Amino acid sequence: MIRDSKAFFIGLIMMASFLGIYAYMMSPSFGNGRNGLEFADDMFNSISKGSVYDVIQGEVKKIDKWNGTEIEVALKCKDEAQADRWSKALQKVDGSEVSVDKQNVKVKADLGKLLANISEDCSNMFENKGDVVQQKYGTDPRDATNRWYSITKAIVKDLEKQERFKESVAITQFQKKVIEPSYNYYGVEAKQVKDNSGVMTFMMVFYLIYTLWYGFAIYYLCQGLGITMSKSAKKQEA
Repeated sequence: MIRDSKAFFIGLIMMASFLGIYAYMMSPSFGNGRNGLEFADDMFNSISKGSVYDVIQGEVKKIDKWNGTEIEVALKCKDEAQADRWSKALQKVDGSEVSVDKQNVKVKADLGKLLANISEDCSNMFENKGDVVQQKYGTDPRDATNRWYSITKAIVKDLEKQERFKESVAITQFQKKVIEPSYNYYGVEAKQVKDNSGVMTFMMVFYLIYTLWYGFAIYYLCQGLGITMSKSAKKQEA
């Protein structure tokens, strides 16, 4: 039963407009067949990619200090096919010595040159030049990048056994700050906040108002129906 027709009517109008806007946001009306949520998601991904660029470049600049640092590691693969893929990737590193024995790959290389080679691939991935990586390794660029992640993870494991912790920590940081972003942001267009401040401000303000709009719609509907919340009376002791 409606207790307050005015409040109920206001709530009904607010809820109807809320659902109308929601229906529009879920329609493919935001370019390239995207709905509003997909548009917002792509925008935030593009902005975050633009922000990550400096982090990647900062890590890449640290590579030079590892020039001349030789590493010799034994890598255990899950099967011979993986060992073959890993060895072919490692052979791309200038001056590397790679040998394969069934599921085992042994590699001797300059750490600086190894990281430089991976950085080149990651830079191409981050700049959405997957065709360059594909031509270099003859495989899907995401697969090639993921392969480097698996290889460096195995290298870290062996270096820790050798108690070469400085090198293992450096490679781990390189994974997080260079390899992972280049893989995750591949295909995403990089944008800067300063160039999209208007759109970003609108989306944040809209989200705030839209959330409050829904809250007030529920409030007025409940008020119109006489549904209220009140504290229960304190129970007196006997």
